[in-house]
Order: sequence, then C-alpha cells, then structure tokens
Amino acid sequence: MTRQEHQLTSDTVIEQTMKAGVFRKRRLDLAERWARDGVISEEMYLASVAFTTAFEAAHLRERYAISPAMLDRVDGSRHDNGEASARGADAQSRIRSAMTLLGSSMGPVVWDVLGSGLSLRKHVERQAGAKRVTVHEARGRLIAGLDLLARSWA
Repeated sequence: MTRQEHQLTSDTVIEQTMKAGVFRKRRLDLAERWARDGVISEEMYLASVAFTTAFEAAHLRERYAISPAMLDRVDGSRHDNGEASARGADAQSRIRSAMTLLGSSMGPVVWDVLGSGLSLRKHVERQAGAKRVTVHEARGRLIAGLDLLARSWA
C-alpha cells in the first residue's frame, strides 16, 4: 500500500492525501487488487498503470468523447496548445502500438478493463457482435495481455 492506507473492505482503502491530515476513500482497481493478491506480477501491474496513464493522456475514455471537434484539442481549449496536443498525440501513438501488439483477442479486453475502467463482466456483456467469451476467458486474455505489455511495451 502506498503512503498511509488502511484497508476498509477487500476493494476499498482509506488513504492519506498529499495534504497532511486529509484522508480519502478510494476503490482499488482490478489490476491493483490482482497485484496485491499475487495474481499478476509487479511488472504486469506497472504495465497496467502505464497503459491506463497513456489512455487517460490520450483522452480515449468514453467520457471524453463529447464531440469530434473536441478530439483535435486534447484539453478542449479554444486556443492552440502545442504541448498538450503533442502529449496527447504521443499517448495516442503509444496506445495504438499497444493495441497492435495485443491484437484482436487481447486488445478489446485490455481496452475495456484497463482503459475504460469496465469490469470483466461488463466487458463480456458488451461483446454483442463478436464471438462471446466467458468471464474466465476474458480474465485469461487480460492476464496474457498484461504479460505481453510488461515484456514488450512498457
């Protein structure tokens, strides 16, 4: 656990913020729980953090997809912000390379679970047109994808 944390439930902690004496309740994400429980290695967890960070920087989460006009400017500003645009373009390039590396079997589960923050169950439910997989198959694909990202991408 980072900084000062106290376990509330199996997936919730209370941690101290950067401001002394101020605490917040935070839910652990799937990769963090798996790393804590020994399901994935530290390298795989760090790869998941790198992927999630790049995904956020590229503004690919569904909550950012407001309008196509805003996709050109990473921060949504009306003026040209070259540094932010370059950072977003670099992050998008990193995500593209990760998705190319993962392919069509592991890519969608990594995109949905790590990138968009969906649960494995929700990912399986969203696979309407594709070949249906079980939650256990999706879990295996996610672990394999994390292993591949840890070895070749992050």
